[in-house]
Order: sequence, then structure tokens, then C-alpha cells
Amino acid sequence: MLKSKRKEIILSRLEQNKSVTLDELTSILETSESTVRRDLDELESEGFLKRVHGGAELPYSLGQELSNQEKSIKNVQKKLDIARQTAKLIAKQDVIFIDAGTTTELLIDFLPHEQLTVVTNSIHHAAKLVDRGIKTIIIGGAVKRSTDASIGQVAINQIRQITVDKAFLGMNGIDEVYLTTPDLEEAAIKEAIINNSQQTFILMDSSKIGQVTFAKVKEINDINLVTNKTDSELMTIIKEKMKVIQV
Repeated sequence: MLKSKRKEIILSRLEQNKSVTLDELTSILETSESTVRRDLDELESEGFLKRVHGGAELPYSLGQELSNQEKSIKNVQKKLDIARQTAKLIAKQDVIFIDAGTTTELLIDFLPHEQLTVVTNSIHHAAKLVDRGIKTIIIGGAVKRSTDASIGQVAINQIRQITVDKAFLGMNGIDEVYLTTPDLEEAAIKEAIINNSQQTFILMDSSKIGQVTFAKVKEINDINLVTNKTDSELMTIIKEKMKVIQV
């Protein structure tokens, strides 16, 4: 099969499924893994895809962020496992912060409610917490429509006035140095929360490990990561800098 035809099939498969594995392509194209790797490398250099461990996915903009509705249907079982494990880290009398986001929202269903106080920057989270009978404090400010997060200087000022035992944050990307998110204002909120928490836990499924988005939040040192099990060279490096809990 000609290289041009192989590339056409690869891109068609990506358009349909958003991602593709080396094994799939080797089978579909009836060619060797080394040939597929070369094709993927060329397509990545041309800007058509992003190489990931074991395959490729559609490229993304550093400033692009899915809506909460779009995020909620991705990797649901992994997010549930992460939320369930994270809840075990919370003591009944803790004062905690729960960030806006789909993985952090799932955490609410597993919270021990006796004598727990939860601060959040999500209107949606606050409503769920109140329905569960949990003492809830909501951070004000402007609301970002796509993520339901309070942002801006009003929110930052309120966060700076408090200290919580533990903060549970979502994040869009992590590499060997930084936590990142697409939006500068949300990055400022997350940084303020980290600075005003005794302990910080990042809830993130493994699809975001190795991703880099526009705004740097904080260096990963002295922060905890809760994620699903994944083996990679990057994860080995990350484990040297932060505590990683894998489920």
C-alpha cells in the first residue's frame, strides 16, 4: 500500500475515533509496526496528529478546553475509581476545598458527611453538597460558563482569607515540571487554593499525563496526584517529585 493511502486511512480513523492505537493501525494497514510508527511521526511533524504512548490522537490547542458536559462522558469509570479512592483520604472533621470539574464532582458522592465542611468554587458542586446535608461554603466571583468555576479577583481574595486542611483539584495537564490548565484566570484560582491548603491532591485520569496546556499553575513538587494505574517513563519521573496514588 502506498504511503499516501496509509496516511489517508490513519487520518480517517482518527477523525472517526479521536484516537488510534499502533495495534489497530498495524492490523488495518496490514503492515509492520515500524512502518506505522514512521507514518505517525511524519503526520505529527505535519501537524495532523499528536503521538501518545501506544498510538496517536487528534491534536489540540493549548488554550482549548472541553465543556463540563463534554468532559463528563470521557473516562467515566477511571474518574469514579479516582473519586472513590480519594474519599478515603478525607477525615470526618476536615475542612476541604473541592475545585470545579467533572472528576471532583464525582468525589461528592463518596464524601463522609459527619462534621465535614466543604468550600467550593462551583455553583453546581455547592447545590449537590447542600442536597447531601454537608456544610458548604461557596466562593463568589465571576462564573466561567464552560467549567462552572468562580474566577477573577473577587474569588482569589476570598480564597486568600481561608486555610483548608485538604484541597482536591482538577487539572488539564501535567508534565515533569508543571501542572497546567488552558485558562489563565482558572490557573490563578488553582494556584491560590494550593497556596492556602495544608495538603493538595490533584485528581486526574492518565489521559492527561504528559499533556501540556496554556497556563502554568504550579510546579509539581510537594503536591499529591491521584490517578489510575499507568506505566510510563514520565510517570517514573513524576513519582520522584510528588506523591502518586494509583488506583
